[in-house]
Amino acid sequence: MARVYKILGQKNPGASVLTNVYTVPAGNSAVVSSIVLTNTSGTAGGGVAARVAANASGVAVTAANYLAYDVNIPGCDTVTLTLGVTLNAGSQLSVYSNSTSLAISVFGTEIF
Repeated sequence: MARVYKILGQKNPGASVLTNVYTVPAGNSAVVSSIVLTNTSGTAGGGVAARVAANASGVAVTAANYLAYDVNIPGCDTVTLTLGVTLNAGSQLSVYSNSTSLAISVFGTEIF
């Protein structure tokens, strides 16, 4: 089995929209090692609420899919989730935020 260590996805999603950050390609699986959530707002006191979900292909996101829910990220700050989440082909990692100030980066390994 070949492995590729890489940036799986990076996004700056719109406010109040569940946004797909990464979909595992057909025939592959993946291990998400870390998710970095950054509040890019220049206001040190303002917080952003972020949600991160992992779900199987073709399945709508429900409460059971959330890995993190309404995590508060203060302005000009970062929260790193170190996970080791395994995903099969077609599975998706999605993010939701109450602000356009959220940036997300997902790092891990694709296995094929």
